[in-house]
Amino acid sequence: METKTSGSSLSKALNMLNHVCTSPVPLRFAELVDLSELPKATAHRQLNTLLEHGLVRFDEHKQAYYPGYGLLALAHRTWANLDIRDVAAAPMRDLWSKTQETIHLAVLDDAEVIYIDKLESPKSLRLYSAVGKKGPVYCTGVGKAMLAFLPEDKQESIISAQPFIRHTEHTLVTPEALRNNLQLIRNTGVSLDLEEHEIGIKCAAAPIFNSRQEAIAAISVTAPAFRTSDEVYEEMKAQVKLAANTISKRLGACE
Repeated sequence: METKTSGSSLSKALNMLNHVCTSPVPLRFAELVDLSELPKATAHRQLNTLLEHGLVRFDEHKQAYYPGYGLLALAHRTWANLDIRDVAAAPMRDLWSKTQETIHLAVLDDAEVIYIDKLESPKSLRLYSAVGKKGPVYCTGVGKAMLAFLPEDKQESIISAQPFIRHTEHTLVTPEALRNNLQLIRNTGVSLDLEEHEIGIKCAAAPIFNSRQEAIAAISVTAPAFRTSDEVYEEMKAQVKLAANTISKRLGACE
């Protein structure tokens, strides 16, 4: 019998890869044999396969194995092909369940936001938003959440393209007022729409980051002002930030 442990060739290779990637120090062949509990011949064969695919690399000088650069390429392709709606689906449902208010998922489309998913509140609430509909960046929670974390040149380009129409008495209608608000958002990690786009409607939003720490989307919870006491609003802010962090981690973003 060749094997000390049962399992398919794939499971053995994945187990070996896991040891290489999770070890705090580079591992030598003998150490990997002991950890994997595989015969030397099998361990050698699995490592060669991982080496061929670039998933591990071998340092001749140190005689030790390291995670391979092929993992980075594989991760990049995986993250690039992820549909943000699929990744965000479960956290959105969880946020909806906790708040019982309307949940939005949005991305930037040039100098506007576009809503790509929405969960309606089970309570009566009529909103401007709809999946596929565009909205202004400067007076929506999701818009400001993304804008606040863009590179300065791109941020300024979008700010200069804003019409700054006064939708309500609370709308930010100057670039300076918007920039000040964006600084606050960067400090807190949460974007607020305090009846800036629609009278009687409040929103708390947070940015979603990808593996390159780019703000690629935003999630929000929206409710009528009469249902959002200070205590409720604080909870909304905490929950939407938690949901955004969960989605960001799923996209490979760092803490």
